[in-house]
Amino acid sequence: MLPTVFLLPGTLCDGRIFKAQQRALRGKAHLICANYAGMKDRSQWLRQWLARLPEKFYVAGFSLGGLLALELLRMAKDRVLGIALIASNAQSASVKAQRKSAMLRRLWLERGPAVVARLVKPAYFHHDAKRRKFEKLVFDMALRTPKQSAFEEFAWAAERPDGLHTLRDYSGKVLAVSGAQDRLCPRAWQQAMQAAQPRMQWREIARCGHFLPLEAPARLNSALHHWIFDQKQLPPGIYSA
Repeated sequence: MLPTVFLLPGTLCDGRIFKAQQRALRGKAHLICANYAGMKDRSQWLRQWLARLPEKFYVAGFSLGGLLALELLRMAKDRVLGIALIASNAQSASVKAQRKSAMLRRLWLERGPAVVARLVKPAYFHHDAKRRKFEKLVFDMALRTPKQSAFEEFAWAAERPDGLHTLRDYSGKVLAVSGAQDRLCPRAWQQAMQAAQPRMQWREIARCGHFLPLEAPARLNSALHHWIFDQKQLPPGIYSA
């Protein structure tokens, strides 16, 4: 039986963010990608997914998806075989995060999703060439995000609890993949996760920013394949990719 991998996109993203990963793992794993379009209450939304997912599964979350993956782990850690945090973190919400979420909500109401995406998304890429290549996709994902779902995403970023204790108490397979030039989820936040859970495998990808699934798909695919299928875990530590 193929392992099930539950994929959680980032803020104002949909399943297209994982297109390369879905292609690489097709036929090797049963992939289920979340759709935030119907999310109005994240706890209820996660409970509905838990009712649909098999008894045991892997969960991989990109950016905000990693924060939701940690919440899923809090709710049902005995069912989660492994968690992968892609360009994400386990920090509790800060005053800065609360202010940013309030600003994004206000900007969405006043000027619309395209302006929100235009303001924040360019900083997510390390290379201008990559930003230009995926600009249309990034804006289209934002435009297709319903307002209520977007506001729930902003709220979770502003309200999220500490995830380091969740990682510390978890005995399954833990992977973190980060970009060396990620300004949103910096190296220090990855180090904090590894300090909390020393068994965590951390892959830092050189010359890459926040949008790992788009900027470095092959290297991310390799890290995910190892996380899911390799029975023998590498010694704890950081592995450049």
